This record gives sequence, structure tokens and C-alpha cells, in this order.
Amino acid sequence: MLVRDETTGNTHKGVYDWSWFPRGMANLFSLPALILISAFIGFGGLAREADLPLGQLIFMVPAIWALPSHLVALGGIVAEASLFVIAPAVALAAIRMMPMVMALVPEIRAPGSKRWHMLLVCNMVAITAWVHTLQKAAEIPRPGRLPYFAGFASIMMVSTTAAAATVHQLAAGFPPIVMAGLYFLTPLYFAASIWNTARVLAEKLALIFGFALGPLFALLVPQASILLAGLIGGAGAFGVHLLLNRKPPA
Repeated sequence: MLVRDETTGNTHKGVYDWSWFPRGMANLFSLPALILISAFIGFGGLAREADLPLGQLIFMVPAIWALPSHLVALGGIVAEASLFVIAPAVALAAIRMMPMVMALVPEIRAPGSKRWHMLLVCNMVAITAWVHTLQKAAEIPRPGRLPYFAGFASIMMVSTTAAAATVHQLAAGFPPIVMAGLYFLTPLYFAASIWNTARVLAEKLALIFGFALGPLFALLVPQASILLAGLIGGAGAFGVHLLLNRKPPA
């Protein structure tokens, strides 16, 4: 059955316009994609240091997909925790994806979309593909949005798995300074992603305050440095937000 796209006037078969799938894949060399690939280069080095077998790494990257959940799983493996501990921890780390899915689905759903179509692409939701698709959605006819997202997310899954697996195999021959740089790529990715998605001043201030307080708390209370830097930095940024948006007395 041919369907006419009312936005462009083009016709395509079925619910979706799959000509947008390769257009999504073409974003492999965009800046967000390259940053994400660089982060998984660092993760490949971490997996090597944790003695994670190559086969498990190749399965783990697309199956879990979100990098924070990967780090939670890897931490549990290093700590020799049981599957019954690691699985709930990974699931809890992935709960943050629920609001992202709720925001994305209405944007990529096309007339005639079925629930199982949405369920199939839900596991592809992660911050890079999510932000990129939401930014581009307004420029894409609705029948092409799900294929575009699926194309971009799938090529990212393949490329990040390949990058992590390659570093996993080659990391033994890297000098220590190179490995240290690879490890740094992961937090660098998170910082760049958070900054890129920040929309209000308070969000950017929270990141700046957290970076400023992190080294201080690392010296004073290393066991809780990240928690305290995030809590105090976020509270300070929220305080600035309230101060700047305070209404004058009537």
C-alpha cells in the first residue's frame, strides 16, 4: 500500500518512509556520534582491565546500551557480585531513560504506528540518539522519524561495539599514559553530553559548581567526593536560579 506524506507530497510503502533510515546512519561522523564512540573506546579499556571476556563485552554493549548502566554492570562484575545484585542495579540505573522514552515516542510515532513498533526501538534510547533525534525531528516528515532514529541508533550500537571490542583486544600493548587518556574519555563524554543538553542557566551552573567542588572534596572526603560535589553544586545552582527568578514584592 502506498502512503502519501502530507508534509512533502512524496509517497512510500507502509506506515514508515524507510528512505530516512540510511539518512540516520549517515550521522555516524557527526560530533555527538564521535564523542559517544570515544567514550566507548574508554569503556573498552576499562573492560580489559576488569578481565571481561571479549564475547561478553560484544553482547553487553548493545544489550545494555546506556554507558552509565555499563559502568554499573562492570563495577558489579569487578566486585564479584551475583547476577541477582547486578541486574537490579543496572535496571535502576536505566530508570532515568523512562522520561526520555516518554518524550521521544510522541515525536517519532507515525499515523498507523503500533505499540510493538515503539517497544522495538525503546532499547535504542540513550542520551546521544535521543538528543540528536529530538533536535532533528521538526525537519523530518513524521513517517520518516522512527526510521531516522532507528538508523542513527543502530549504527551507533554497531560502531561503539566495534570500538570497545577493538580497544579491548589492543589495550594490552598501549602505554600507561594512553590508557589513562582512554579512561578519561568516559567522564569527558558525560560532561559534554550534559552541557550540550542543558537548556537553562541553573543546569550549566550545576555542572560548573560540581567540577569546581569535585577536586576539593576528593582531597577532604574521597569516599563521598562525587556525591557531595553533586549535592552541594546542584543545591548552589538551584539557589542561584531561585535568586535570579525571585519576584519583587507586590
